[in-house]
Amino acid sequence: MRKAVSSRAVSDENLPMLKTVGQMSRVSGIGENKLRRLMETRELEYIQIGNRRLLMDSFIIDWVRRTRIPPSDSDFDSDSEED
Repeated sequence: MRKAVSSRAVSDENLPMLKTVGQMSRVSGIGENKLRRLMETRELEYIQIGNRRLLMDSFIIDWVRRTRIPPSDSDFDSDSEED
């Protein structure tokens, strides 16, 4: 028996290079409202075509690199390891 495929299932091969906020939200796991807020505050690059704001994967990757929090030294403290 064949499984039904959800209409929300996203495959990279079916998505364009420039994605809408909805498409990028499904691909990245970042909520639509968060993406819109990041674009409004100019923390996230976007391309404006008419009234549409479109996103590229590289814009999300750049934002993640700029905002990520690296692990602290205490995360690698050898005293916390159990023998």
